[in-house]
Amino acid sequence: MRISDARYSRDLRRYELAWRLIQHGARTRTVQRWTGLSTYRVRTLYDAYAGGAESGSPARGVAPHQVSFFWRSAQLRSEAAVLAGFLAAFGVFPEMPERGAVESLESVGRGERLCRAYEEFKACWPDTQSTVEHTILLLEELVRGVEMALARCMDCDVLIVVDRLAIAPPRCAFCLHELQAGRAYRVYAGSAAGGNADSGQESREIQGSLF
Repeated sequence: MRISDARYSRDLRRYELAWRLIQHGARTRTVQRWTGLSTYRVRTLYDAYAGGAESGSPARGVAPHQVSFFWRSAQLRSEAAVLAGFLAAFGVFPEMPERGAVESLESVGRGERLCRAYEEFKACWPDTQSTVEHTILLLEELVRGVEMALARCMDCDVLIVVDRLAIAPPRCAFCLHELQAGRAYRVYAGSAAGGNADSGQESREIQGSLF
């Protein structure tokens, strides 16, 4: 009976995790990898409990796999930092990452903590552009440590996610904006109009847009 109870509990956790991932819009392949359930069981679960949803079917196509998503805007840079903080707070990162640690991330226990971290993040940031699969991508890339890493802003010391391939000093989106805003981007009306500085015509200095 103990063996049967343990197996039932383990299978129940898999289905509960699968349902949480489905509710967050995860693709079938993502749910399968993190729960260990077969594709058939994942699809059956979706059809049984989410078949009447407005979405009609799970998301299709390739899961997010490009880290450039997090550098598209200041908002996404900030979201990545907050997400990483929640992942760390809920113990989703491995304690001692080793070579090949990314391949061993997928487990029911870690998946449960990942969902909890994402749900708390969504509660604080309901209009986020980051999905649960972006959260998985962020986790994998931070553990891999090739293109992304956790660091501290050199100006305000907050936790940030940095591009390891960039040469600029680590700064949060706010401090980077303040730095750029302090450097006026100026253009000259005479030059913009194709005028010649030697023509004797006085150039009129104007303030150009930063964005």
